[in-house]
Amino acid sequence: MEMNVLVLGSGSIAQKHIKNLVYLRYKVYVYSNNINHRINNKKIKRILNFKNPPKFDFAIIANSTFKHYDSVKFLIKKKIHFYCEKPIYHKKFNYLKIRKQLKKNKIIFHSGYQLLKDSKVEYIKKKLKNLKVKSFIASVGHDFTKWRKNKIRKNSYYINTSKGGGVIFELVHEINLISNLFGKILNIKTFKTSSSNFKCEDIATSIISTEKKIIGTLYQDMYSRFFFRNLKIITDKKNYIIDFEKNIVLENKKIIKFKDSNSQMILLKKNLKEFIKKIKKNDYSLKNFDNSVLDLKNCLKMHIKI
Repeated sequence: MEMNVLVLGSGSIAQKHIKNLVYLRYKVYVYSNNINHRINNKKIKRILNFKNPPKFDFAIIANSTFKHYDSVKFLIKKKIHFYCEKPIYHKKFNYLKIRKQLKKNKIIFHSGYQLLKDSKVEYIKKKLKNLKVKSFIASVGHDFTKWRKNKIRKNSYYINTSKGGGVIFELVHEINLISNLFGKILNIKTFKTSSSNFKCEDIATSIISTEKKIIGTLYQDMYSRFFFRNLKIITDKKNYIIDFEKNIVLENKKIIKFKDSNSQMILLKKNLKEFIKKIKKNDYSLKNFDNSVLDLKNCLKMHIKI
């Protein structure tokens, strides 16, 4: 029996999800107020309203960040399992009420932190089990004027902090990664600069301490001239550097190469498959939801002026 999936959104991330869903042989329904691409695949249909929708097996929230909360409430009301792209939202919301509704309606929630599926991250997690981490240095940078396929428009949400854009929200993967590898973030102090061209922060540098008494730093750059993403980990015995762009891990001076692809499409597919597996197993754990809320709380702390 063919399974139906609802995708909320039509931007660059939504397009990647749609391609993966079609590859996995799902029938995809796309709802968006701004669909600027042609749909010439029989497996994809547009939805203009929800008056007589088909039965959806699950949904993917991949629209603008400021629309996430309304999307979450809508899917909970319809009792549809959903995968939510990061960040979960850009403002405070009654997460305890949402959590209670997710549990009551037996809705499976999954977050879009596909970076955790990267083989280099999985490799490092195993290595750190027998080591004492002393500190870390994380850094990430994109040029969003080139990275976004639909280019920069004045009304683009990702260049407007009030709509959930800016370097802190857009590059939230590292916040999630730091919590996952080094423990819950207890304190975070952020210094940031505002873009001269857009209504958002463009560079942020944070000092972080975690529950495991590990202190580190995070550098985020939204308009770097080139892409970079790396994480240096200082331990009591060895030092590690994950270079996501080169697809390698440095263990002291030893270079460990990874043959599998680290492309966003592949990582999205891995994360999507995990979500589908949770649905098949009726896994109603809300750990993903709780972690997404913690990430949002940390992002809001990063926006507080020092």
